[in-house]
Amino acid sequence: MAGRRSWRGFSHSITVRLVALLCATIGLSFGVYAWLSLRTTTHQWEASARQRAQDISDVILGSTRFGMLLNHKEDVHNTIRSIAASPAVGAIRIYDKQGSVIFSAAPDEIGTQVDVHAEACVGCHTGPTPLQSVPVGERSRLFARADGERLLGLITPIVNAPDCSTAACHAHPPERSVLGVLDVTMTLAAADAQLASLERSAMGAAALIALCAGTLSALFVLRVVRRPVRALIRGTSRVAAGDLETEIPVVDHSEMSDLARAFNRMTHELGRARAELTRWSDRLEANLQEKTAELSRTQRQVAHMDKMASLGRLAATVAHELNNPMAGILNYAKLVERTLREGSLPEAEREELRRYLGLIQREAARSGDIVRNLLSFARQSGGAFAPHALRPIIDRALMLVGHSLQMSQVRLEVKHLAQDDGVVCDADQVQQALVALLVNAVEAMPQGGNLGLRVTGDAERITIEIADTGVGIPPENLPRIFEPFFTSKDDTGGAGLGLAVVFGIVQRHGGVIDVDSEPGRGTTFRVSLPRKPPAEPGEGGPQHSPAAAVAAGSH
Repeated sequence: MAGRRSWRGFSHSITVRLVALLCATIGLSFGVYAWLSLRTTTHQWEASARQRAQDISDVILGSTRFGMLLNHKEDVHNTIRSIAASPAVGAIRIYDKQGSVIFSAAPDEIGTQVDVHAEACVGCHTGPTPLQSVPVGERSRLFARADGERLLGLITPIVNAPDCSTAACHAHPPERSVLGVLDVTMTLAAADAQLASLERSAMGAAALIALCAGTLSALFVLRVVRRPVRALIRGTSRVAAGDLETEIPVVDHSEMSDLARAFNRMTHELGRARAELTRWSDRLEANLQEKTAELSRTQRQVAHMDKMASLGRLAATVAHELNNPMAGILNYAKLVERTLREGSLPEAEREELRRYLGLIQREAARSGDIVRNLLSFARQSGGAFAPHALRPIIDRALMLVGHSLQMSQVRLEVKHLAQDDGVVCDADQVQQALVALLVNAVEAMPQGGNLGLRVTGDAERITIEIADTGVGIPPENLPRIFEPFFTSKDDTGGAGLGLAVVFGIVQRHGGVIDVDSEPGRGTTFRVSLPRKPPAEPGEGGPQHSPAAAVAAGSH
């Protein structure tokens, strides 16, 4: 697979394509040139061979003329045989008008008859043109022997000259224009060998020239195209990897150098833009940190304001709660003082005094518990997370709102978790959130009603559900109940900070709060806390907006 990808990348390279195109173009051009040159040379050789054959034919006719005029056949035979001994001459024959061989370099051919339709004769015996007026090219023929050697044959007419027609020895009638033909066959073996050698030389030269031209073209492409393209590819890869300091060297004034200069300008502009974005990002991050710190301070102030408001509302409850035990303590203390002034006491009265003293101790302890819970609630929030049992936290919250429940005639039903209810939390903040939810539930039932507090859980989370049968929350107000300073109360009983603080406490613990409400039927708040927060307080955990929390929990 890797080899296939490598070959595909090589074959798709622009350098390879350019070099291949140039080599193919050069090779084809020189090949065509060599072919045309060889063809022209071949035609010239053939024309030269025809001319040589014609010259030899003229020599033969001139050498044998007197022998024929004197009818010295032996002289004619000797002349023909001596000329035929030349390596370039293949055969020499003289035919009479009837096609009989009367002279030949090969004695066994003399007297044989040739067909006028044979290859040697058909060129002259077809058409109306007289034999002596047939061009040399049409009186010549090219053919090959069985061994492949090519031969050139030329037919030359022997015309009836005046001195021949008046000769006494063998006079021919003057009206006979052609007495016979001279057939000279020239071998082309030497010419073909030279042509083959020339062809090989031409092809070799063409291949060598194409190779040299291709090599020079390849070097040119490598230097002018491949190197700049590779430099651009490397620069682009570095820029893609984030290195905007990359610059491509500019070596000349070609189009590739113009492209390199444009690339360098682009990277410079990108680098400047990134630096500007980085400065903006740093500035934005600093502003965000500043605003986050400011928001955190504001949130702490809001929580403190809400706690103060809650403390104000609880002051009356605590006053009522402390009034009864303190009045009992005062009355029993006076009884004990008066009894002691009367002198010795019988055993029954001493037992009664012991009962009074026990009541005084219990009422005083109850008052102390109320004050301690109030002081614990008044402490600044945001303490350290630690493992706590949830039940004591719930009991302290219920103790703080117990008098309000009695005053509003609210019936309370509590269902604690039967198994382990341990959770890692800030106990004071969880208590603060529960008190705020319980106070809201009591205020939603001014004519009395039922308030249920139920705790459920598993190995990962604990859920506290607080349900009332009060007036409920209108649907249009549900998305805003966790917003700071939002309140639907007509009086001045609250500043609209309680549920916003509750939301912040639940979020700090990595939990989720949701609400179901129906006007006239009541409201149910569910606080789901993880057994162990996912991160340090304030540094992690789920982040939810109040509106999103309500939208997720409301129906």
